[in-house]
Amino acid sequence: VYADAAATTVEEIQEIAPVATTEARRSVEQADQGLDTDVAAWFNPDSPLPKLTVLGTVGARTHGDPRVVVSRKPLAVELLAYLVLHPHGVTSDQIAADIGLSKNRVRVDLTAVRAWLGNNPRTGRPHLPPSNQTRAAQAHGGWLYQGDDILVAADLFRGLRARGPAPGSAGISALQKALRLLPG
Repeated sequence: VYADAAATTVEEIQEIAPVATTEARRSVEQADQGLDTDVAAWFNPDSPLPKLTVLGTVGARTHGDPRVVVSRKPLAVELLAYLVLHPHGVTSDQIAADIGLSKNRVRVDLTAVRAWLGNNPRTGRPHLPPSNQTRAAQAHGGWLYQGDDILVAADLFRGLRARGPAPGSAGISALQKALRLLPG
C-alpha cells in the first residue's frame, strides 16, 4: 500500500524498513529484559538510581550526598562517565593516565563519587563499590573500579532503538521514548 502511494519501490521499503520476523522480535525483546524497568526509572523523578546523560550536555542526577562533590562536580561527572564507558572495570592507574590525575587523587575523588552516588536500592551496596569488591574484580581478580545500576541515557536510547522496529508498527512507542531521551 505504501509503495503504491509513495515515490518509492517495494524493494526500497524492504531495505529501509524490513518487517521483523517473529523470531527476531522475540530475540530483541529478550536481549534486554530489564529495559522497560530502567526506562521507567529514568523518567521517574523519584527513582533513587543515578542517571547519567551523555546525549547532548553531559550531566548526572544522583541521590547520594551532593556536598562531597560540590567543588569538583564537573570532575565527578567526568569520572562517572568514564566508569560507565568502561563496563568491564578499570584500574586506578588507567583512570589516572586517561584523566590526568595522580593515582592518589583518583582514589580520593572516587571515594567522593561513591558517596555522591549513594547506595543501590536493589542491593544495598554502593553504586560504586570499592575496587576490590566489584563484579569485575571478583571475575578477573585485581582492583577494578566499576559502577553498578547507573542509568545511562545513551544505553537506554540504543536499547529502545533496537526494540522499536521489532514488533512492527507497535514499536513506535519505543522509538518515541528513545527520542524523549534526547535533549531539545
